[in-house]
Amino acid sequence: MVKIKISSVKNAEDIGVVNELGVEYAGLVFYEDAGRVTGNIASHLVFDLRPEIDTVGIFKNHEAGEITVLLSAGIIDMVELCGDESEQYIENLKLRAETKVIKHFSVTKQSDVLVVNATKADIVSIRASELEKLGDAKKLITKPVIVRMDLTCEETAEILMGISAYAVDIMGENGKTDKLSAKKLQELILL
Repeated sequence: MVKIKISSVKNAEDIGVVNELGVEYAGLVFYEDAGRVTGNIASHLVFDLRPEIDTVGIFKNHEAGEITVLLSAGIIDMVELCGDESEQYIENLKLRAETKVIKHFSVTKQSDVLVVNATKADIVSIRASELEKLGDAKKLITKPVIVRMDLTCEETAEILMGISAYAVDIMGENGKTDKLSAKKLQELILL
């Protein structure tokens, strides 16, 4: 069964949606963005989250020390990197924090699949639209994949049938970190 992650969780209303729908992962954005949360805000949000829902801290070119503090405090359970962090950075973070690491990748051609398969990250995150354009080459990805939903629910469901996806990442409308689209998520769950 494909797991579901909601990104851009930033307030009590979002936590309510995550709890009500019972998704597996709640993504908290810690980098400069409209949906950014601080460690203090995140600690309060996590307090109200159902215990079976894991929190994923989403970072872009952060110092590893900042990330390990959040992991040690129990504010986040996993790390998602969406900047240009190196393989050495990923390896060092995993050793330092003993956590699973998710890394964003852009795959626009078949040769990108080789880079994805070689990463030290435990899980890779790729946009649904990029996987769609890859065609059958997407089946060559050997890492667990989180599909970042940037297409309709129906189009994303078709892509999920074409690969062994680990999870689907539901973002705010049009990939922005604005209000979560509970309707969009419910459509996907029903497919």
